[in-house]
Amino acid sequence: MSEEKLYTINEIIKDAKIARSTFDKFSKANNLRPAKTEKRGKKLYSLKDKELVVNHYQSGKGKEEKEKYTNHKAERHDEIVELLKEQVQQLKQANEQLVHDNDILTDQLKAKDEQISVAHQLADQAQKLHLGLERQVKALTGDNEKPVVDGETNSATTNQKPSEEPTSEKKATQKSWWHIF
Repeated sequence: MSEEKLYTINEIIKDAKIARSTFDKFSKANNLRPAKTEKRGKKLYSLKDKELVVNHYQSGKGKEEKEKYTNHKAERHDEIVELLKEQVQQLKQANEQLVHDNDILTDQLKAKDEQISVAHQLADQAQKLHLGLERQVKALTGDNEKPVVDGETNSATTNQKPSEEPTSEKKATQKSWWHIF
């Protein structure tokens, strides 16, 4: 009596050109039971079971299902390539727009930097003019006791009439507001 040849799952899926998970789903749906299970859990199937799986996925309904869910068709590859080309084109356009916007913003930033520089120069000139005017006012009023340092003024002495001299007690209490800190 000759023994029937048994096939492993790997041999069956190789001949049927399917994935292991596909075989597992098919065997569960069609109630396939292994003809023999070895000690280590290796399952062996009969020739009849093998032919059922191979025929189903090579020429039957399984072939249509397989093609439906896989990208092995040339048509699908062409569709994907076209889609990717469109996406690349869109990304190039978006990149060009971003570069253009970046150039505009860079130009605006340079203009703002120039405006800030001019504003600093004008502020510096205004401080110098103010200091010069304070010196002239002090020279005209005769109040040359305390020199003006960096635009600092003594508000108590500038508000007094030229003939009035503050007393030593008033001088001690009439410090500029900068001395508070």
